[in-house]
Amino acid sequence: MRTIRAWFASPYLILVAYFILYLGGFKTSLADTGDEIPEITTNRVIEAVRTETPPKIDGKLDDECWQKSAKTGELIQFEPQRGEPATQPTTIYVVYDANKLYVAFECFKTDMGNLAANQTRRDSFFFSDDHVEVLIDTFLDGRNCYAFALNPLGTQTDRRLINEGANRRTGQSRIGTAISWDCDWQGQAATETDKWTAEFAIPFAELRFSKGTETATWGINFWRNDEVPAEEQTWADLGDRQYAVSQFGHLTNLPISDLVTKRPVKFKPYTTLKPQVQQPKDGETTASVKPDVGLDLRYPIKDFTIDLTLNPDFAQIEADPDLVNLSDIPLRFPEKRPFFLEGNEIFQMPLDLFYSRRVEDLLGGGKVIGKFSKYNLAFMQAVAGPENPDKEIEAGELPLANYNYSVFRLQREVGKTSSVGFLGVNKQRGATYDRAGGLDARIQLPAATNLNLEYAREWKAGGLDMAKSTADDLVFLQLSRRTNVFSLDAIYADFGEHFNPETGFVPRVDRRGVVIRSRYNKQYKGAVERLRGEAEYERLANHTGELTNHRASFSGLFGVYNFFFLLGPEWYYHVDEDNKPFTDRTVRFFAGWFPPKYVQIRNTGRFGVRDDKDTFFIRPEITIRPTAKLSFEFILQRLHEKQPNGMQWELSEWTRRFIVNYQFAQRMYARASAEFTLERERRVFVLFAYEYRPESNLFIVYNDNQDVEGDTERIVFIKIAHLLKTDLF
Repeated sequence: MRTIRAWFASPYLILVAYFILYLGGFKTSLADTGDEIPEITTNRVIEAVRTETPPKIDGKLDDECWQKSAKTGELIQFEPQRGEPATQPTTIYVVYDANKLYVAFECFKTDMGNLAANQTRRDSFFFSDDHVEVLIDTFLDGRNCYAFALNPLGTQTDRRLINEGANRRTGQSRIGTAISWDCDWQGQAATETDKWTAEFAIPFAELRFSKGTETATWGINFWRNDEVPAEEQTWADLGDRQYAVSQFGHLTNLPISDLVTKRPVKFKPYTTLKPQVQQPKDGETTASVKPDVGLDLRYPIKDFTIDLTLNPDFAQIEADPDLVNLSDIPLRFPEKRPFFLEGNEIFQMPLDLFYSRRVEDLLGGGKVIGKFSKYNLAFMQAVAGPENPDKEIEAGELPLANYNYSVFRLQREVGKTSSVGFLGVNKQRGATYDRAGGLDARIQLPAATNLNLEYAREWKAGGLDMAKSTADDLVFLQLSRRTNVFSLDAIYADFGEHFNPETGFVPRVDRRGVVIRSRYNKQYKGAVERLRGEAEYERLANHTGELTNHRASFSGLFGVYNFFFLLGPEWYYHVDEDNKPFTDRTVRFFAGWFPPKYVQIRNTGRFGVRDDKDTFFIRPEITIRPTAKLSFEFILQRLHEKQPNGMQWELSEWTRRFIVNYQFAQRMYARASAEFTLERERRVFVLFAYEYRPESNLFIVYNDNQDVEGDTERIVFIKIAHLLKTDLF
């Protein structure tokens, strides 16, 4: 290990990365003449058919073009009886014109009364909704694809998946990043007595693909989720991996030279008006009105996109909810700010050196993102104002001030599904900086297994209580097999004693050891809907050899008739920052009821001994949807702690959260939330959003916040952003 560290610790890390990428290109250079198309076999093919009269996108299949379109169907079950014919038939129609690809689904259903349609906000996770999806591999590289989905209410979701879904991260601490990608496409759905239908219109100008040939073949797959009878259906036979892009079918005979692929330059100026009232508990009330302006610009150049932002304002984005964290790993919240969303997945590594949420109070920035041949490239430069003034600065951290952020990412695709890459990131103000650089590789092995590797090093100079610069490194190895039924992760990680880049998301410091996780997940047809079991083992020590983390846990989930139950005992030995040891013995639990309509009830919690304290945590949630457009949510979060054998609970934390959503139309909605804590904190957020034309928005926001000191802040925020397009450049 010391030999590896000494070799990578040289200042020529970037040159090493360049050499690796060059070597990867040299190995395939004899076969690379332009854009190589890998040999991908498939059992499904559909030929593109051109139309001169495009359909009206209203969800109804009464347009003449659908009668003359390419047609396919005969979906098979992905779950629960893999490979068997779908219970209900589906017909799929495909046509195109010079500007767009049009896809339609005709989903027959015996009992339309059991049609599940609940989500109304764009980019929702269709966890328990009927929905259809079209997935397109435009480069036919067998690894990356775009995905567009609709539910029966016409709610749109779009994603960009890389490395067969490797960026599809989910969970409370890792919300899916693939879904952050957005593009300007149309979609609508309609229902009839015995079926529901959906129409997609996807502009070619919104997609990236090779333009060096007369005609092209794209990878494509069609997906349907039929919530009752709990079937997930696919057009192509994917085996046991839902996002096996290499197994997609083919869309053939697309005349690339005839398609309109030029993307316009987009200017999006905005103006805001922000009346604000500050009301201290003991002091004089002050009021102010602050107008402001800003600009977003997107400039496409062939296969690249340049994004610039000046004085961005994200006040229309709701604050993160107050969550109780019962682990010793910090929560990771999703990125919501538009400037950071586009191409965010390219910056991802097995352990991220760049976590965009670290950039606070963005003043301006620019980025370049694109793909040339087999290379993915991303570069971002941002200027941020003072960070959170309430943040406590610890030894080794940079002091609060304005900083420049620079991030560079270069990744090369190797073979069908492997890749190697480099990322460098710098946070700097004058002579004070925090820099990190790293290499990562994803190597595809047989039997749906991947080997993920990462080496990174951090350099830091200046900062609080730092007399001289420091440097340390990270080594990460992961053997991963992930299928829909069985998954296994075996990880070795070595976090240096001082490795903790402020620009990244690093869950541990001064730790090395192994983590092993496994999961069995099977969906069934009938009364028993799902069985899932998960097990995890962790053993870590610090660099002096002392055991610091030793964990063993198991959980089992059982689903029957829309009811789901989970129980998970855990034993965990760990030491705190003062090197005091604790042995936790806890049990987490979950119970939920998810019928197709009207109401969902779920409850998560944990009880046992944690940090030598009796702990009881509970988080009940209920969602009520009296209509397809209106929903109410209530969340109660309570944490109680006391010393063993104590007579009373010493600590009691609880939060109440109320949420109301109303969808006036597909692009007009209102959302209100109110959150209250035991310390009399209050956070009220009300939003009205209207996309009055594609990518042009009106936001009206009201915030009413009270902190633990009793100080109150009330803000009314009005923002208008209007998109302008031009082809002059």
